[in-house]
Amino acid sequence: MYFFRKQIAILLIIVACCMTISCSDNRVAQCTKFTEIVTKGNTLIDIEKDSNDAATTKNLAKDLNQIAKQLEALQITDTTLKEMQGPSVKSFGQIGQALGDMGKALEAGNQASTSIKGREQIQTAQADIIRAGQEANQAAESLDALTGKLINYCKGDRT
Repeated sequence: MYFFRKQIAILLIIVACCMTISCSDNRVAQCTKFTEIVTKGNTLIDIEKDSNDAATTKNLAKDLNQIAKQLEALQITDTTLKEMQGPSVKSFGQIGQALGDMGKALEAGNQASTSIKGREQIQTAQADIIRAGQEANQAAESLDALTGKLINYCKGDRT
């Protein structure tokens, strides 16, 4: 009887170790995938941030909306990462939406005629660009904070 208890105890220890190792690997894998997608999105923003071209702005908006969908599709089980997933998706989506609006406003401004009505269109486009820019900046600030949290949390896996 003592032999079986000892064997069961050893078996439980082995199972616990395996679960710990597999869970930590899972967390590391989730952190890696999450940070890869966020880094890809942040890189896109950095590359195109100074573009005033309507087509480029609209393409960036589309790409960032795709990043939001990729983040949303991640199968996250780690509770801390799960808490960061929703706001990250939201931030990328908001930036994408704002840039899409900005691209439309840039197009409208570029297509305006040189008349009084055209001047009104340009003023409306300028106001839309400013509003969209402010929305994008707010979402970007939120994303920067989330990215910092993500990096700090996942850095713990590497030490």
